[in-house]
Amino acid sequence: MKRNLKIVIPLKTNSERVPNKNLRPFVDGQSLFDVKARQLLQTFSPDDVYCSSENPAVEPIVKQYGFNFHLRDIALTGKNTRENQLVKTIVDSIPGKPDIMWCQVTQPLFDDFQGLMQVYDNLDPAYDSIAVVKRQRHHLLDERGNPVNFNFGYWHKISQDLPQLYEVAWAAFIMRREMLEQAWYQIGRNPYLYETKKPLIDIDEVQDFEVASLLYKHYKTR
Repeated sequence: MKRNLKIVIPLKTNSERVPNKNLRPFVDGQSLFDVKARQLLQTFSPDDVYCSSENPAVEPIVKQYGFNFHLRDIALTGKNTRENQLVKTIVDSIPGKPDIMWCQVTQPLFDDFQGLMQVYDNLDPAYDSIAVVKRQRHHLLDERGNPVNFNFGYWHKISQDLPQLYEVAWAAFIMRREMLEQAWYQIGRNPYLYETKKPLIDIDEVQDFEVASLLYKHYKTR
């Protein structure tokens, strides 16, 4: 069965807290994009991958891998950009009305795309999307110090017995076409939660970038 699935990689270059986060040297001269591109090519054909950026200078970088390039309006890279507007603009540029895998380069340790495709190929029709998630086994408090998933007291549950909560990893999402055309968003009303065991770090600051590089080097050599 031939999949009607295309991969989208958002690649903006005007990150504020970590300048040029997606394309700056990350490990051994490779950028986060280079790492993700090589991971994807273990599972997908390069002509199924579409990279979207506001910067025309990114085109020759993605073409080195045989990927498609989409130039988007710089207005779709700011803090006030609505996610549905961004998703629709990029997805509408891809011919054939495929399902979409939205792939972030900022989770370099997630590389289980073959496992993700096995789930996708056998996905129950009741699920309208797939989201890569990480199970949280911590005692959580809200901003006022109130417990979220446990109660204060000597009777509090140990971490292994806490309710199962999942963090959206922002590593990869798969959106079925029908769900896309209703919401233009990465997660639908009934997502399949694809749990990753990989250590993940959200790269928001330069220190996060440096820690992620160390983690990647450590696990790459194991």
